[in-house]
Amino acid sequence: MARAPDKEAATSLSRILAEIVAFAGADGSEGVRRRIRKALAEHADAVERARSDADSIRLPTSVFDPADPKIVGRMVSLALVTQPMVPLSDVRPTYGSGVYAIYYRGQHPLYFAISNTETPIYVGKADPRNSDASTPREQGDRLTGRLLEHQSTIATVENYAREQGLPEGLHPLSLADFTCRRLVCATNAQLVAERHLIRLFWPIWNSDTNACWGMSKHGDAAKTRANKRSPWDVVHPGRRWALDEKLEDKLTPDEIRNRINANLIDVPPRADHKSLVEEMLASFLQEAPRQDETLVPPLAGAPGPDEEEAGADED
Repeated sequence: MARAPDKEAATSLSRILAEIVAFAGADGSEGVRRRIRKALAEHADAVERARSDADSIRLPTSVFDPADPKIVGRMVSLALVTQPMVPLSDVRPTYGSGVYAIYYRGQHPLYFAISNTETPIYVGKADPRNSDASTPREQGDRLTGRLLEHQSTIATVENYAREQGLPEGLHPLSLADFTCRRLVCATNAQLVAERHLIRLFWPIWNSDTNACWGMSKHGDAAKTRANKRSPWDVVHPGRRWALDEKLEDKLTPDEIRNRINANLIDVPPRADHKSLVEEMLASFLQEAPRQDETLVPPLAGAPGPDEEEAGADED
């Protein structure tokens, strides 16, 4: 007597899984085990979807758990983008650590596509002064400090361009063209929020994006003086330690421009605030397709920051 098709299919699935596990047991190499784990992980979602499709009772696409780090990251990120924008040049001292976003409003050719949009050019975090801080005063003025560092960096290259001029093909920055949002949040919430913001926007100046990193480097170290100049310092010269003639450019200006353009093609700038907020709110919907952040940057295959670059590691 022939078996029911559904039973035959389930038996086949069990047999295939048993064969895969047997391969892992028969070959002791870590390479085979790693490939098997990767293959099983890739099919796990498909198996869960099939299980849901076979169930007459619907399963929500997500569960709202305030303790889930991903949920915390989304909530803090949403709170950040609802804060008012202020000129980066007008940042005033405030207690607290947290997250921030910097936006561009000028006419620089490299950043024209994101100018006056809701896509930040850089996002970052400021960790508290004390790891167990429970109040903004205990956290210290760390968030203000990070923004003032960026303010100083941009002012430095602006002054250099005005006083020394720039090579042909490069264009100056102006501190007046930058705005920012900042959010003081509970200790450690900044960690997951920054991660979510990066994966949501893939900002051009963040090192994770592999496009134009280096803005948040803090200075040279003696052992790195004969190494590479970061892409940010290539197109925005002016920091004294990055002007060292011994340094070689990590990327050419044309390569940097091409990477920025490629990134913006894959991650188009968010045009307006209302649409952005609606997009972020949609990630909480349980009756819609799950909308997770993009885990892999558009330029994942392109070489990024490495230990050969001058300057201390970026925050």
